[in-house]
Amino acid sequence: MKKESIKTHLKPYSIFQKRKTTINRAFASALAPNDNYDSQMLNIALRLLGQNPDDALICVYCGGHAQTWDHLIGLVKDSQFRGYGHQIGNLLPCCRDCNSKKGSKDWQEFIETKVEDEQEQKALKAQIQAYLDGYAKPVDIDKIKTAMPEEWARYANIKKQIFDLMREADEIADKIRRDVD
Repeated sequence: MKKESIKTHLKPYSIFQKRKTTINRAFASALAPNDNYDSQMLNIALRLLGQNPDDALICVYCGGHAQTWDHLIGLVKDSQFRGYGHQIGNLLPCCRDCNSKKGSKDWQEFIETKVEDEQEQKALKAQIQAYLDGYAKPVDIDKIKTAMPEEWARYANIKKQIFDLMREADEIADKIRRDVD
């Protein structure tokens, strides 16, 4: 560690800047579809990925020990809900390293960075696409906006109010910090 690394700790904390992503994710998660746990369906789905559901699961990206579930298609993009959620077909067994490295990247592009052989890439992409198509159904956001315009507008407005309050709290905190000195 270099001494300059302390600079990140010597800045005023911004509630809005540090928690905007958290709020966007919370609002997306609340809208996101989810599957009920169904052991038999999960077994079939995992076999589609080439996994033995009775054994320890392996990372679909690197073949290492799976330690978490990766959202194949992230919940949020450009601060908006993407339409997929907590469904079997959108959750893949994954190691922490691959999950971290993938982040919010497109899963197909990520595979290209993990698998060198083009035939293996193609096969893995097809396998995962079949899993996604078979076990995840995206929410049609435009359909919701059209069918429930008042509710959608109110939902968006509530999120905006939270962001506005966070910005206001940042301004008050800044004033308090300045006036205390």
